[in-house]
Amino acid sequence: MERLSESFYNWLAELRRAFHRCPELQYKEEKTAAMIAQVLESLGIPFQTGIGGTGIVATLEAQQKGPTAAFRADMDALPIEEANNVPYKSEIKGRMHACGHDAHITIALGIIKWLTQEQDWIRKGSGRILFIFQPAEEGGAGAKAMLDSGFFDAEPVEAVFAGHVYPDLPAGHAGIAAEISNAATNTLRIRLKGKGGHGAYPHQCKDPIVAGAWLVTQLQTIISRNLPPLESAVLTIGQFHAGTASNIIPEEVFLEGTLRTLTTDIRSLMIQRIEETVRGLETGFGISADLDIIEGYPSLVNHPELVSHIRACAAELLGPDCVHIRKPSMGAEDFAYFCQRWGGVMVNIGCHNPKEGFRYGLHSPHFDIDESVLETGTLLFGHALIRYIAGKQTGY
Repeated sequence: MERLSESFYNWLAELRRAFHRCPELQYKEEKTAAMIAQVLESLGIPFQTGIGGTGIVATLEAQQKGPTAAFRADMDALPIEEANNVPYKSEIKGRMHACGHDAHITIALGIIKWLTQEQDWIRKGSGRILFIFQPAEEGGAGAKAMLDSGFFDAEPVEAVFAGHVYPDLPAGHAGIAAEISNAATNTLRIRLKGKGGHGAYPHQCKDPIVAGAWLVTQLQTIISRNLPPLESAVLTIGQFHAGTASNIIPEEVFLEGTLRTLTTDIRSLMIQRIEETVRGLETGFGISADLDIIEGYPSLVNHPELVSHIRACAAELLGPDCVHIRKPSMGAEDFAYFCQRWGGVMVNIGCHNPKEGFRYGLHSPHFDIDESVLETGTLLFGHALIRYIAGKQTGY
């Protein structure tokens, strides 16, 4: 595998650790954005701030005209207290880069440094590359906010690339979904209203807790009894709030959950059956139910041409045995909005230490990366971007 110089590698590691120390939640990435701007200024790269909130877009333009490609890096952190005892531990209580976005920012800046200082791409290359530093991936639809800002309306982007650190794979490996990469999401909010009273006299009440408990179990049968065995969906109730004392039947119960689906047909079927199940509960238990199904991210679909392209680049850089075709993930990713606009590809970059094996997954308070993933991401996407542009010019 091609390697970066020791000084370049150390620059990447120090940069990632600086971002890791100051995690910020969605649409509050002011310090993160300021740090990115500072690095871009030091590299002499033009950029614009305040796009879709705290978003930044940096532009690399070669002297020769050519196609425009883009690379997305998300910036936000999670409301998690870090449990790692490392020198670069989060300095903000209750906040942590537990999804690797600090690495994504660093890789994007690494690509810029590699293209401009190591490859002299601006003088030797052709075309344009937009580097999109995006806020609010963790549920805030920052990608949509950036697109809705109008900034990209006049940008002739032909392809967008993104990487996500992936602790299931060892460092030095990459995984790419052949088509559907990530699931679509819906949030379910259900409020059940019954008749409260004394716990010793349930016959005088309409118990919403019993109704809610029945609903949780009944919802789980929708997938097993309505979907074809080879289709996929996930329905999880993550919140169930009710009651104030052991001997009081409450008036209300509140439930909240998430639905994950891969196709529009399955999404529609699941929503229909959820609505029917809730209506049946009203009749069966004599209570009223308010159901709100909120549409979230769409499914992320990789463009087949870009899948072939990135697979070839990864096989050359990492070796064919280190490139894996993976199954779709039921996790959501708002990079889907960029893919809907232009066509794109999401690549999972292995980030666990091969000697230690898999330890902790994304969103864990113990999550950390093998920092060699920063080098892998920089080189993989650096090559992929310039080869894509060159290929488009020669009839790729």
